[in-house]
Amino acid sequence: ARHCPCCPCAMAGSGILEDPTGRSKEDIEQALQTLKNGAERDSCLSACELIEAVTFRSTTCQQRLLEISGIEILLESMKKHLQDRELQIMFCRILQHLAASAPKELSKAGACSVLKAVLEAHPSEASVHQASWQVLELIALRDEEARRAAVQDGCPELVVASLKKFRGPGDAAVQEACLAALQALLESATSELCQSVAKTGGIAAIIGALADHRDHAQMQYWGQIVLAHLCCDNPELRTEAQRKCHWQKIEIDFDL
Repeated sequence: ARHCPCCPCAMAGSGILEDPTGRSKEDIEQALQTLKNGAERDSCLSACELIEAVTFRSTTCQQRLLEISGIEILLESMKKHLQDRELQIMFCRILQHLAASAPKELSKAGACSVLKAVLEAHPSEASVHQASWQVLELIALRDEEARRAAVQDGCPELVVASLKKFRGPGDAAVQEACLAALQALLESATSELCQSVAKTGGIAAIIGALADHRDHAQMQYWGQIVLAHLCCDNPELRTEAQRKCHWQKIEIDFDL
């Protein structure tokens, strides 16, 4: 699932914070210290796996990470291991959990620029793009200031580039993540932003995703929502989209 559910963690009688896996806050602090110390790759992966497990299940543990500069440590570690696909996916999973409660903090710490660097380092890795856009979607969806920062950072145009890149029969998941992220980024969008997305080929890319996966219900849902949002206040863009949809034999309700 794209949005990661969180539940309150259990409180041990000793006062030590624990999650259902039995991990304590001391374990989290040690894992972050491992990342901060620049440990070798396998130790970093183990540390990330622990952090991901506890932040998935516990909002209290998420808060503890914020208190001890966990976001900054995670982002710095992402930059150190930029070429490691497996680590980057794990980092993104952690950031997804944190974005549910701390989108503003992630944005201010520079998450968008780090994720852009990750995308650039893995131009052909669909799984990395999927994980990265899932993080950006949550950040943009949950905080208006963070959304504006992501837009200024060029994220909408980068989403379109990902949509264009991944057009294979097995790329439905990454295309769906792109469409959901684009919808979040276009929330309260200016006409200038919509035109910018269109100029980079956004309309054709969205319709291409719909054409690639005609029987994919979620893809059709997100594609229709994004396309209607993109064109709603611009007759010229709407005409272009209608023409392309007609050519692809795709029906879109532009008055959603």
